[in-house]
Amino acid sequence: MIDGYALIRYNGFILTNKDIDLELCRRMMGNRYDKGSGRRREFVFKKDGFTALCYCKYVQIPEGQDRIIILLNGDIYYNSSNVHSLHDLHGMLARSDGNYALTWIDTNDGVIAFARDPLGSKPLYYKHDGSNITIASDRRVLNTCVEVEPGTLYIFRLGLGMEKIRFSPIIEYKPYVDVSMDDAIEHTRHLISTSLIRRLSGRSRIVVGVSGIDSIILAMLSNHILDVIPVTVCTKGSYDEMNARYIQEVMGLRTHILMLEEQDILKILNDISTLEIDIDFASTMDVSIACIVYALARFARDNGADALMLGQLADELFGGYARYLRYDCRSSNSSIHNDLNMILFNDLKKASHDLCRDESIASSMLVDLLLPYASVELARYVVNLPAEFKVDVVHGVRKLLLRKVAESIGIAHEIAYREKKAMQFSTGVFKMVKRLSKVLHR
Repeated sequence: MIDGYALIRYNGFILTNKDIDLELCRRMMGNRYDKGSGRRREFVFKKDGFTALCYCKYVQIPEGQDRIIILLNGDIYYNSSNVHSLHDLHGMLARSDGNYALTWIDTNDGVIAFARDPLGSKPLYYKHDGSNITIASDRRVLNTCVEVEPGTLYIFRLGLGMEKIRFSPIIEYKPYVDVSMDDAIEHTRHLISTSLIRRLSGRSRIVVGVSGIDSIILAMLSNHILDVIPVTVCTKGSYDEMNARYIQEVMGLRTHILMLEEQDILKILNDISTLEIDIDFASTMDVSIACIVYALARFARDNGADALMLGQLADELFGGYARYLRYDCRSSNSSIHNDLNMILFNDLKKASHDLCRDESIASSMLVDLLLPYASVELARYVVNLPAEFKVDVVHGVRKLLLRKVAESIGIAHEIAYREKKAMQFSTGVFKMVKRLSKVLHR
């Protein structure tokens, strides 16, 4: 997407126009990005009043092309690589898909611009103090900071201050009136396939975390594009262990079952605390999901995969949470109908925390995190579909549209409509983390 510029693909960074204690930043950031993989590369640049410390996956600085420096976590899918000016940058962000946090520096003009994708899937923070700016991928390297708003371009000019420009109103809620379920199935399938093709381009091997129907769809479609390793994390005797074996039997999907025991969970908890990943350890749910993502990311790293793919955001888009069944979409009372879609819409906007948690864990392993359902085009379409396409209250079916998409690509009905709890419960990890927490706090 971006060629011909100084491009730094990072796992972590801090950038400022103030005096910076690089050694302090190394101590605060280095523990996360130098954890045994041997693939981390530290990169420091100082130019025209700007200083940056980056932990990199890739550095590209063409001869004589260091006026514009781009720091990028993730990918932007756009058919032009021209970002010579702020106008170009704004146009690219407004018309692109992708999951990213980006910082664009024009060293000649003393301008820093930075942004996150409209769904807020990658973390980015800043501290603005009059004539000074500091931007970082990890909020703990800043004493006080503000989270960058998704879908907003921040522009800081030396001596002139900062302005904000909204380049994508996250997903506007404008319900479609004339759309059939058949049309919705076909177009949703097309958008998921398009999102996958974009995110898998240039890759050779990925791990897909397989649990529910959303991730089964991703594994099935990805398998036609490249080498896929479907992996199910579970504990012995859990629902997901039985489900993985059932999927193998019915579909022939060769899923690797990654069994976790108590000592595995204890080690993961210790590793996560050592990495100082930004997780609320007061929440057993947060910690449980973090353990699952950590196990998957570590498996991907150790097995030479390019990336880890997860089905995150499918619940918020397609109505996967049990609480959505409380809303009767058939009611003639339009406010009730709109309530469910608005709840889905608001849940989608609040999902950034969970996405950034998973990104922090994957990046600590130097593993790229791919989120095909976190596609701006897909989200814009699905959020405006009728609520009854997503939740069938009469029959107690959640993610109805996604299940119909699954059937349309050849997944057996008994798999597509198989009931399932959230992965932290179905894997048995939540129960184990809760039990261990009680023991550790005695």
